[in-house]
Amino acid sequence: MIMEWTCHICGETRPDALISVFTTDTSKKYGLPPDTMKQNVRFCKDKKSCIEGAKTFSFTKKEEK
Repeated sequence: MIMEWTCHICGETRPDALISVFTTDTSKKYGLPPDTMKQNVRFCKDKKSCIEGAKTFSFTKKEEK
């Protein structure tokens, strides 16, 4: 069985060997203690646009006040 993952940035399904995960701590954005809330973004580790996109990607949108 070949493990495959979908890139959160470009949407392409790629083999496990070509996918990496960028983890960020999003706790501060929501007024939570450090390390309370994190997000893991899958990206193609051989595509510069995906690597760069993972750094700013967010699953949640919070309106700024």
